[in-house]
Order: sequence, then structure tokens, then C-alpha cells
Amino acid sequence: MPAARRAKTLKVLVELLAAIPSVVWGFIGLVIMNPLIIKWFDVPVGLCVLNAGIILGLMAAPIMTSIAEDALKAVPDRYREAAEAMGATRWQVTYKVVLPAAKNGLLGGVLLGVGRGFGETMAVLMATGHAVNIPDSVFDSVRALTATIAAELGETVVGGEHYQALFTIGILLFLVTFTVNLTADLIVRGIRKG
Repeated sequence: MPAARRAKTLKVLVELLAAIPSVVWGFIGLVIMNPLIIKWFDVPVGLCVLNAGIILGLMAAPIMTSIAEDALKAVPDRYREAAEAMGATRWQVTYKVVLPAAKNGLLGGVLLGVGRGFGETMAVLMATGHAVNIPDSVFDSVRALTATIAAELGETVVGGEHYQALFTIGILLFLVTFTVNLTADLIVRGIRKG
């Protein structure tokens, strides 16, 4: 299979990951990743930080790869051609020319992927074990902030202390996600203007 066709096929497969709903990702973490983590790492429970990290990484991959591809394609061909004319190898062109020229777009893609993962609720709720716990390792079950809001909001009295605490968690999540997304957007806009 030619390299261009292989790359196109891989791109389609990665973009298909974006079409999978959060609850299905959570189900994958619960049913597939949980027993695999138990088997591979010999731990009692596979619903842990590691499980959620893998699931969130797969969920953020389409955003990051799409933006990274745009950033790499935005590097002018004359940069590559000039480096090759000076005798640089393909890897030298990639490492010394293309990646530095695309670094802001690549960073923007990573930040947008992090923002996507940070606001995730359902997959994290299902993949982490939802235990009130400060983790000591990646194999400990935890309770994410988004999952806490989702699980407890229906049981609280509106205006009570518990409700206000959940509302404060929501404000904190909004501020962090907004900051990450704003930073990523400013970096990506800076690339497009440059």
C-alpha cells in the first residue's frame, strides 16, 4: 500500500474515534480496559486513573491529530526545499525545520485535546471507579470533578451547602477549561496570522 494511501486510511480511522459517544468510551473503559489492566498489571481493580487516562487520550486523539496535521501542512514548502537543497536528510528536515516551524500549532492541538479531556464526564465516571480517594498511584480509583457534579447534583437541595459546593466545582472547571481553550485558540490564531 502506498504511503499516501496508508496515511489517508489512518487519518480516517483516527477521525472515526471522534464519532464515538462518551458513554461508549466509558463502556469500553469498564468492559474492555478494566480486565486488561487487572491482567497486565496484576492489580485488584482496573477502574483507575490509568484506565481513564487511556480512554481520555483516545478521545482527545482526533482533535490533536487534526490540528497537528493542519499545522504541519501550513509549513511552507520552500522551508523544506531550502533545507533539502542544503543537503539535509528527510529526518533532519522534519526535526530541524518542519517541527520548529509548526510548534505553535502542535502546542495548540495538544491544549485543545487537554481541554476536551478536562471537561469529560461520562467516560471518566465509568472508567475511574468513582471512589472518593486521593490517589497514590495510577492504579487507584478516584472521583473526577466532572463526575462528582454529574453523580451528586440530582440529590442536593437547591441553595444548600452541598449544592453551592457543586456549583463552585463547576465554576472551577469552567475557569480551567476556558483558560486552556483560550490559550490554545490564541496560539492557533497566532499561527494562522503568521
